[in-house]
Amino acid sequence: MAFLVSFLLLAMLPVDNGDILKDDSIIHYRTNSNDGYSAIEYTDEHTTVSIGPSDRQTTLRMPGNHDYSRPLPLVISLHGYSNNGAFNAAYMHHIDSIHENEHLLIYPDGTMNWLGMRYWNATDACCNLFDYDVDDVDYLTSLIDEAVQNYGADPDGVIVTGLSNGGFMSHRMACDAGNSIRAIVALNGVTWNDFSDCVDTGRPDILHVHSTDDGVILYNGGTVALGGEYPSATETVGYWADRSGCDSTWTFQGTRDISGDDGIDETDEFEFLNCNSGNRVAHWRINGGGHVPPLNDPGWSDQTIGWALSGFVRDSDGDGYRDDVDVFIYNPNEWADADGDLVGDNTDQCDQDPFGWDDSDGDGVCLPTDLFPDDPNEWSDADGDGIGDHGDLDDDNDGVDDDDDAFPYDSSEWYDTDGDGIGNNADVDDDGDGWQDSEDAFPLDENEWADFDGDGIGDNQDPDDDNDGWSDSDELDCQTEPNDSSHIPLDSDGDGICDLVDLDDDDDGVEDYQDVFPLNPEEWSDSDEDGVGDNSDEFPADDSEWVDSDKDGYGDNSDAFPSDPTEWLDSDGDGIGDNTDEFPEDGSEWIDSDSDGVGDNADDLPYNANETKDTDRDGIGDNTDMFPTDPSEWIDSDGDSFGDNSDVFPEDPAEWIDSDGDGYGDNRDWAPFDAEVWDKPADYKFVYIGVIAVAFIGVLSYTIRRQT
Repeated sequence: MAFLVSFLLLAMLPVDNGDILKDDSIIHYRTNSNDGYSAIEYTDEHTTVSIGPSDRQTTLRMPGNHDYSRPLPLVISLHGYSNNGAFNAAYMHHIDSIHENEHLLIYPDGTMNWLGMRYWNATDACCNLFDYDVDDVDYLTSLIDEAVQNYGADPDGVIVTGLSNGGFMSHRMACDAGNSIRAIVALNGVTWNDFSDCVDTGRPDILHVHSTDDGVILYNGGTVALGGEYPSATETVGYWADRSGCDSTWTFQGTRDISGDDGIDETDEFEFLNCNSGNRVAHWRINGGGHVPPLNDPGWSDQTIGWALSGFVRDSDGDGYRDDVDVFIYNPNEWADADGDLVGDNTDQCDQDPFGWDDSDGDGVCLPTDLFPDDPNEWSDADGDGIGDHGDLDDDNDGVDDDDDAFPYDSSEWYDTDGDGIGNNADVDDDGDGWQDSEDAFPLDENEWADFDGDGIGDNQDPDDDNDGWSDSDELDCQTEPNDSSHIPLDSDGDGICDLVDLDDDDDGVEDYQDVFPLNPEEWSDSDEDGVGDNSDEFPADDSEWVDSDKDGYGDNSDAFPSDPTEWLDSDGDGIGDNTDEFPEDGSEWIDSDSDGVGDNADDLPYNANETKDTDRDGIGDNTDMFPTDPSEWIDSDGDSFGDNSDVFPEDPAEWIDSDGDGYGDNRDWAPFDAEVWDKPADYKFVYIGVIAVAFIGVLSYTIRRQT
């Protein structure tokens, strides 16, 4: 008997679940659904099988010890034009990656054309140069399906990667089989030039890697001989980003080393973030790399496969539950543990009991809670008398039969007078009114507990608990505190009826429901609904006005001059009322002193009605000033275009300058810079000739006379 009681008490104690599972001395029949299950120890002694149609079989390579029922990711490695799958798998270091990164590998061969060159029918640019009828999407999809169905390839972990023509084909698979693959990694191979040719079958993750110095598939796009045009690397990722609803521009993510095995980060990493489709679109730019750049071993495969499997969660035991939700990741028969006892729900016969899982008698109660493991009708013994509670007439052995005992499993309680679930022996509120007996003024009266005014009448029966002159019922109606004498209802008109109940709070003869101002006895209507009562509103029909300070008939709100009865509008906002403003629509003018139609502010000669502008600021208006842009001149008396101020001969239209000051204008002065000469000197050459001629004639005449 003592043993059973002790065992029952031990089972009822709050013990940490982890401690119970680890302590064999407490539960000697402990079990754990992880027992006998663990991760597979893969080896680099690969297993290979041939898959695919009989006329185009290829190799599926798996890590040693691969269990087909426990799926692994699948990598499909696609070669470039004229090459083969085995070469590409070796070039991209995918063979060693099988063991290092734990995945399956398919490295198929493309179709061979008449030149003996293997190719993939990817896009119109590359590389079905002779228009063979080849459906490589269907072929590769069939390989994926066969690997998934028969060889333990995880359908959520399919990666298609390739170089050059294989890169083109990777993009083609993302188009036509997007719902069958998780990600692509395309190296120096792009998508359709016309992206509308890319069928939208899904949104896999896109990693496009391209060398800036690629001389075959140019980084900036180009044309394949015998093929067609292809887009640039940036256009390729841009197409995918746009389709996926990503940010419109990419974000620089840093640098990395994937080529040359030299420890130098030659590659820039960019990614279009926040894709609405939930996928990723990234571009790795190999600066200076060629068409077939040397790839790091194992850096290339580790980094690209790691990127492609980002967010991927395995189903290590192949039970259909991913490891992030599977409590037993290596046990294919268990995945949930509702009670956290490390016994899977499929095995646990009491999956809501963290202390038990074996229910031998099928009564729904497991060991060790079931004190009668072989009796399906009994499982507990509250009083430890060896008789199960179902058969025991007095389970708690307190002398009161269970039928009369309000607490049949508590030997210290049996009655509960107020039915509050607490036995009378322990109950601190005997009448169950919510007030402890020590604070209850009426501890045995469930209807009373307080006597606020100490008049011996419980507050529930007392009509005025706080003796403030307002009955409790009135205070409740008025929503004031009936137990607080300082909390008195508001009665604005003092009629003994609180405002909350009073139909006419201000006693102005208009009931509140009709009174727009129920607490103002001077007002009751507001015709224009401007918040000012009609009795004081100077504009009772205008909701925008209520006061006219200057009594000019215009309300202060619209009166630009509320204190000036002679003004109310200022159309041009210049501070001068329209009644005074000679230019009411011009904010820069208000007066025209000379009434010439031009305001004084703009009028250079505001007191001369004949003038408005004085361009040269010489005090002579442009209308009068014969030289309106010359401040030194304004009149030309002789009309020779030279102002009188500078014209030496203001009355002589033929002269205006006298350079030598001799009183003769330069135009007439033969020597304008010689004050002593102004007329042209005589021409003595002809005088001399005349004198000589006369003398000659005289001599000739004299000679003739002598001879005669």
